[in-house]
Amino acid sequence: MADTKKMGTAVVTGCTGAIGAGYARGLAERGYDLLLVGRSRAALDLLAARLRRTQSGSVRTATCDLADADDLEHLVALLEKDSALTLLANIASAATFSAFSALSATALRDTVMVNCTAPTRLIRAVSPGFIARGHGTIVNFASILAFRVWPEFNVHAASKAFLVSLSEALRAELVRHGVLVQVVVPPPTDTTFWKNAGLDVASLPRPAVMARNDLIRAALAGLDRREDWVFPSLADVTLLDRYRRARDELVLRTMSGALATRYTAD
Repeated sequence: MADTKKMGTAVVTGCTGAIGAGYARGLAERGYDLLLVGRSRAALDLLAARLRRTQSGSVRTATCDLADADDLEHLVALLEKDSALTLLANIASAATFSAFSALSATALRDTVMVNCTAPTRLIRAVSPGFIARGHGTIVNFASILAFRVWPEFNVHAASKAFLVSLSEALRAELVRHGVLVQVVVPPPTDTTFWKNAGLDVASLPRPAVMARNDLIRAALAGLDRREDWVFPSLADVTLLDRYRRARDELVLRTMSGALATRYTAD
């Protein structure tokens, strides 16, 4: 078993998926105790048993369907009273890829609940404790889809844009309290997520698809470096700076209060 510095307890959602399980394993190797969250009790128990055999920290599980309001509230209550928490990783994600008019009410609800409501509620559950203790880490797994509109990814992409926007607002608020709010922005990654969402990952351009272990490696390296943004496949990180400057200029130029001349012509 690894002899590592104790880092407190990390809560990781989506642990029944490959990315969540791999990320949780990396946290355990770094000295975190774990609270594994996922929908399948059997899968959580299997992952927990494997981690207990190789890591020295404690491993707990919480079976929770984040699309279920009662399950989510139970998890929120659990986190609110846990003073050992030092990291929250929102990795769980939901999607149904299709034309918007063909999406079922259930698919819409589940995507918004898992990708928007659940992270927001979980962050709200842990942040008062992080602020009081003067440290903590919030890691939100978004998607490159948050930055580019593709019609077939409609609600999923919009939900990830919400998560990016929320993260930026919270970062500005919480940094002075010693809390890191980090956003991981994966490209398409070779997992079962795509098939479950109704799109074969093989239909995507092969060079665009990242191996799951590469994503996990980059996300953990970004955590070690305490980066605000982790773009695992972006070689030129100055692109992000240019994007944000252009966005800020767009907002600034709308703050004049004057009617644009194109709307004043007869």
